[in-house]
Amino acid sequence: MRIAYVIPAHPPLPSQPFVVNEMIAVQDAGHDVVILPLYPGGKDSLRHGTFARLRPVAVLPAPLVDWRTVGLATLVLLRHPVRVLRTLLELHWTAGRSLASHARLVAVTPKALAAAWRLPRLGVERLHAHFANQTADCAGIAGGVAGLRFSFTAHAYDIYSTDPRLRNATLDWKLRHAARVFTVSNFARDLLRARLPEADRERVCTAYVGIPTGLFRAEPPPPDRDGVRLLCVARFQEKKGIDTLLDACALLRDRRVPFHLELIGDGPLRSELEAQVVRLDLGRHVTLPGPRSQEEVAQAMKACHLVVMPCRRDRTGDMDGIPTVFMEALATGRPVVSCAVSGVPELVRDGETGALVPPDDARALADAVERLAADPALRARLGAQGRALVERQHDQDRNARRVVELLAGAPPAGDEPAPSRHARHG
Repeated sequence: MRIAYVIPAHPPLPSQPFVVNEMIAVQDAGHDVVILPLYPGGKDSLRHGTFARLRPVAVLPAPLVDWRTVGLATLVLLRHPVRVLRTLLELHWTAGRSLASHARLVAVTPKALAAAWRLPRLGVERLHAHFANQTADCAGIAGGVAGLRFSFTAHAYDIYSTDPRLRNATLDWKLRHAARVFTVSNFARDLLRARLPEADRERVCTAYVGIPTGLFRAEPPPPDRDGVRLLCVARFQEKKGIDTLLDACALLRDRRVPFHLELIGDGPLRSELEAQVVRLDLGRHVTLPGPRSQEEVAQAMKACHLVVMPCRRDRTGDMDGIPTVFMEALATGRPVVSCAVSGVPELVRDGETGALVPPDDARALADAVERLAADPALRARLGAQGRALVERQHDQDRNARRVVELLAGAPPAGDEPAPSRHARHG
């Protein structure tokens, strides 16, 4: 099968290795991948080594608009005026009073219409978008005009955020018209199913993000003679709860718990977090080395004892799906400490693969870290159980095969029920 993936940018963004990992797994399963990017990728110096394995049969032009794209869009409009106008009018009607959604539709329409001309000529049989926002808008327009089945994977901010600049006002149209909708957690699946009539709900399925379990292999932890080594890998933004993590680190220091935190990543809150490290006098306990590649993160996982990130729902309603870094940690045999937010408890199971504490509670977070720091046998048990769960739930090859089967029209297998939301906080 030849599948066109609509993704945010090409070259792919280094913050989205899960998108590339899926395309590689689909490609390795014997299918052809065509890439339709919305924008050119930035000149970021960070590139994951796994990206070199992606070999699409075609990559469509990355610029959002150029003269050839406008010309092809005009040609499609003239050839299929009813299809084009019906699709666009329905989407704009659904967008309602969301000016940002109308602007995004206007911006993506020329590329989507040009894709409706290009994709059939490339032999594309299915059209799949990662993220439920502008990429899915593009897939929905192109698929509707070209007569191609389209689907999309919903992740996190693209369905949770209520920020007027990011709110996905066209989501209901896409849910009604997509041949299949995938979510990265059962929590998100149930949320989206509730927006559909009961007869249509089975089209929304959980497709857990997969990781390269060969890169993130179970490894024995290092000695803890000098204290417990904590690791957090994140984009520095409000929903990650890193400010709460630093407050917990100050409590651990005051309790004389020996530890060191490596905080890998970057983002809009970097200067605020650096200032918090200084204000709390944590310079000897916390380092911020900047962003790292997947391969470097795999090495950092081996060198740590615990992965900690106290996720929260931010002021706009945005929250994580299931952070990929939690999958990578458990695959390496490292337990995770986090919060019962969104789909996190489907992977970080309290007392089974890690510990869950209430969001924004630095004292409870410090208590959980201190308890695990003092008990290497408990860390080992949680890490081993975490590795087994990742192998069952987040193997990228197995999960990609399931996505392809569903795209080809196979009936969805029963999704696993989400674990109880009543997490223990002791």
